[in-house]
This record gives sequence, structure tokens and C-alpha cells, in this order.
Amino acid sequence: MSKLAPTSAAQLILFELEDRSQSHLIALYDLAPRFVFVSRDNDAKDKGEIVTKDSFIKSVRREFSFRGRNYRLTVQPARIDRLSAQRKEDRAPGSAPDLVEVEIFPSEREQVVEQVVRRLAMDRSRLSLTGENHDKVQMRFSLYEIQRELRAVNHTLSIQDIRESLTILARSRIIISTGPAPEPGKKSRGQNLLESTAFPVLAIRSRPDLVDEDGGVEETYLEFNPLVSAAIRDLEFKPISYAWLMKLKSPVSRWLYNRLSIECDSAEDEAKPVAISADEIIKNSGMNEWSRLRDTLRVVTAAVDALVDEGILDRADKEYTKVGKRIDAIDYLLTPSAKFLDQVRRGRRVQRTNIDLLKAIVGTAMRPDGFVPLKTVDAADMRGKRAKRLAADSAQVSLPLSDD
Repeated sequence: MSKLAPTSAAQLILFELEDRSQSHLIALYDLAPRFVFVSRDNDAKDKGEIVTKDSFIKSVRREFSFRGRNYRLTVQPARIDRLSAQRKEDRAPGSAPDLVEVEIFPSEREQVVEQVVRRLAMDRSRLSLTGENHDKVQMRFSLYEIQRELRAVNHTLSIQDIRESLTILARSRIIISTGPAPEPGKKSRGQNLLESTAFPVLAIRSRPDLVDEDGGVEETYLEFNPLVSAAIRDLEFKPISYAWLMKLKSPVSRWLYNRLSIECDSAEDEAKPVAISADEIIKNSGMNEWSRLRDTLRVVTAAVDALVDEGILDRADKEYTKVGKRIDAIDYLLTPSAKFLDQVRRGRRVQRTNIDLLKAIVGTAMRPDGFVPLKTVDAADMRGKRAKRLAADSAQVSLPLSDD
């Protein structure tokens, strides 16, 4: 049997979005606290990396909740090579710098790079299907494209840093399981929803005819993990504001923005204020905890206030629980802005349109078992119909999905 070339599918076309101010949220995957945020504060508990010397560092184990269900998360560090910090004058004459093996968790840098990869994946004809059963989602790009996109959203990384970030994302293993942690000596009754890396396949191949001095135009491709691929196949993604996401400087603010996008998803004209505690943010966002509680609460409050500053929230009311003069806990009441709710409704329109278009192709309301192959001419037709439908929805006019 001959090997089939990578192909496209209806779901891949529907994942595309030409508006570069938008990205896609994949709810459970993006809300899981998969990153270990390294703090500049010496009192922070997590440092994120360690040089290995015939030993290893423990995996990060966390519990989090999502839509009323409890989940367990395990993040295993990536092992990579880095140049040693040995000074040039201390090395033997003519010798190359030593390489040191480092175990490192994905941190804020990797979070931003993964978000940029997601945005690039939404470009037209960027994704294709591969694998024996055409069930794996592959993306081709160059390191320079990532660097250029980072600059466009005011993040600057060298080609070497981008390469390292992709490598960490491809090597750090993520396990997401249902249910609470089992009691000592007992087996877990939950099941693994994901046991993979962010990018289980990553290939960076040099092209001698194109490589510049930084190696930025090397031909690169990756595969998304099964949870992300399944979300694309089942249309379980929704547009959110990429512009807002990349403006937010705190990873806790970015997590909170994603959380609000889920909480307010059912809102129509108005949304009720969202109640959330500092403890819930600390537990579910994966943020660092400082040795002094007041420092941790200060960072949480700053992350919340950043959403007010950016116009995502109209206001953030705070109720303090004190023990004596010490603040022991904070409860927040977050009031979404009209602009944020417009974004939520916009995302919902895109979701509904995607579902309707897929139903029109498969001829049933049943969710297809796999990706639905599309010819080039049919892909172009689907893009046109979606553009017309979304334009009509914006004008509060309904257009038919078929030509009949």
C-alpha cells in the first residue's frame, strides 16, 4: 500500500482564523497548570531547573479543578544540553565549551512560545494531517516566523532561545488524569486523559540554501499532542483575544483571562460578576507561592488588577479575611466589561458557525468519528461560506449554509 501524502480536513479549515487579533482556547488543556513559573524572588518555592549530577528532580504534581471536576496533573522536566558557564580563560586552549545536562520545566517563556505556535497554526493551509490513519495534526513553520510573531506582540527571543523552548515543550511530559490523588497504598480510580508532551514530534532540519547566520529559516515541523488534535477534530476550541492575551504580562493574568472566557461563555447581553478566591487562583493557575503569604496575595491581586487595567474587567471588588491585622485570604468579585463580553459572543458565533458547517458536510448532527477529508476546491468553498455566515451574523442576518 503506498504511503499517502499529508492531507487537509474540514476541521483544519475551521480551525483557521484570518483575524490575527484572535487565538483559539482549548479549554481543559489551556486551563491545566502545565507550566512552572520561575520567580526572580529568592524566597519563591519553585526554581524551575537544576543541573543533573547522576540524579534527577522530582516531577511537579498538582491538583486542579475544571468545570466542577477534579483533575490531577504531573509535569516531568525536559532534559536538555546547555553550554557550561565556565569562563573562556578557564578552558584549555582551543577546546570547545563543555555541555552540561540540565533538567528544566516549561516556564513562562515556553507558555508564550506555545501560544505563538497556536496563533501560527490558525493561518490558512498551515495544518495538515499525517500518520497512518491521518489522525495526527502536523504544522510546518520556521524559527524565524516564530521570532517575527514574537516581535509583533512585543516579546523578544533569540533563535537559540526559541529552539530551546520548542525542545523543552517537545520533551517535558504532561500527564492529566481524572479524579483526586489516590490514598497511600491504593490504586487511582481515575483515568489518564493525556500522557504526552506538548509536541510529541518535533523536527528542525537545516536547509543549507536558505539558512541565515542565525539559522532562523530552518525548515521545522511539529505534531500536536492527542488532546489538542482531538479538540481540533471535535471542534472543541473557541476564539479568544490573542491581542489581550499577549498584552498581559503576568502568567497568572493570562490564566485568569482564559478562565473568565470559560466562565462567561453562556452570557448573553450581560454577565453576572464572577466570584473567585485567591486560594482558587493559586491552586489552579500553577503560580509560585512565596514563603510569606502576603507576598503571594500581592501577586494574585496585581494579576487581577491587570485585567481591569486592560479593560477586560470593569471592576474587581475585594473582600479581605483578616487574622488580627494580617490578611489571611482574599475573595474577588470580577465584573466583566462590555468589550470582553463582545469578545465572548464573537467567539460563540464562530463556534456555532463551525459546528453548522461541519454538520452540512457530513449530513448529520452526529459528531464524526474522525477528520473529514476535503479537496482543495471544497476547502475554498467552506472558507467562503464561513466568511459570509460570520459577516451575516455580525449584521444579525441569517444566510443558508447550502447553495440550494
